[in-house]
Amino acid sequence: MIEYIQLHNWKSFADAKLFIEPLTFIIGTNASGKSNILDALYFLSCLSQGDTVDECARKIRGGQEWITRLGEESFSLEIKVHQEQTNIDYYYEIEVIRENEKFVVKNESLQRNGKVAKNYLFQTIPAKEQMLLPVTTYTGKKGNRRRWDLYKEKSILSQFALQKIQKDVSEGVTFVQEKLKQIFFLDPMPQHMRDYSSLSKTLKEDASNIAGVIAALDVQEKESVLKRLTEFVRPLPERDIQKVWTETVGMFAKDAMLYCLEEWTSEKEITLDARGMSDGTLRFIAIVAALLTIPKGTLLMIEEVDNGLHPSRAKELIKALSILGEECGLDVLCTTHNPVLIDNLSGEMIQNISFVKRDLITGCSTVSLLEDKENLARLMAAGTVGDMMINNQI
Repeated sequence: MIEYIQLHNWKSFADAKLFIEPLTFIIGTNASGKSNILDALYFLSCLSQGDTVDECARKIRGGQEWITRLGEESFSLEIKVHQEQTNIDYYYEIEVIRENEKFVVKNESLQRNGKVAKNYLFQTIPAKEQMLLPVTTYTGKKGNRRRWDLYKEKSILSQFALQKIQKDVSEGVTFVQEKLKQIFFLDPMPQHMRDYSSLSKTLKEDASNIAGVIAALDVQEKESVLKRLTEFVRPLPERDIQKVWTETVGMFAKDAMLYCLEEWTSEKEITLDARGMSDGTLRFIAIVAALLTIPKGTLLMIEEVDNGLHPSRAKELIKALSILGEECGLDVLCTTHNPVLIDNLSGEMIQNISFVKRDLITGCSTVSLLEDKENLARLMAAGTVGDMMINNQI
């Protein structure tokens, strides 16, 4: 799993670190910088796909103009990734600089830390302005190294996927790149979910093809997913949802629609398709379905996770995120403004909350673990974490 991300001169951050738990909540006021953290992870994921640095910068909110902290021409991002099978920690860092109106790689490195001291698998060598960036790879044997000249327009990590490199370097590169590729940003758009969708094996970020993804599963897996989906969605409305399912349509059965059955009285049942479902119901279905269908090992990011959800249903959302996240082998990273949602977290989940705020003097965003906040015990004795949010104490 990705255990932390460090941001230096990224957007509103001068220097900050977010620790990532299997279920992590980021809280903070508007414009505090919460979304900027998700943007950083999205940027790294984009680089891992092989896109150029400049292309990835354009895809971030605000584009190239706002990707670096005001007044800076470069930024760096670092992540720590833990490989459970081998008990190895990998440290990947990339520094990006604006050069001739485009962003390119300035420095990049991958280090490995097992039972011995931290050591490099690869690192760049300072170079003058040119298209190529010198890189050195290392093996475990002392003095066994090799120089490469790779393009600075793309991440070195993604370029090594196409090179024949030393085995231990290759293993580290492959593992870290796959972890970055497995970052998935979910932003359910109910208005996009109401139409028929084509059968698909890959969920879209806006969840517009959720019906097609579920319908494309093999019979046994589809049955299991729909059973669990119904179980978690059931208590959402005032009266229970008895069933959630998908059906293919058309002569060639290449498209699908999402349906649900609501029971309002013992004598009255209403069948709805996605066009008749509420925004909150569709968003909740999208989140639960994503948890059940995206690949194991994914870092699932959801901004404003409780958007459109009635406060009384916050506990149902937390239940789905915690239980299904663990069951399906996912890490989940969410932002929220909702004090009710935070107050529904169990006591042991306090360590999963980080709060972001802006320094009143510098204007830079900072990240802190809630459990490290000074006088936390005294503040919580006087009220809940939600109260602290409302009173602007965090």
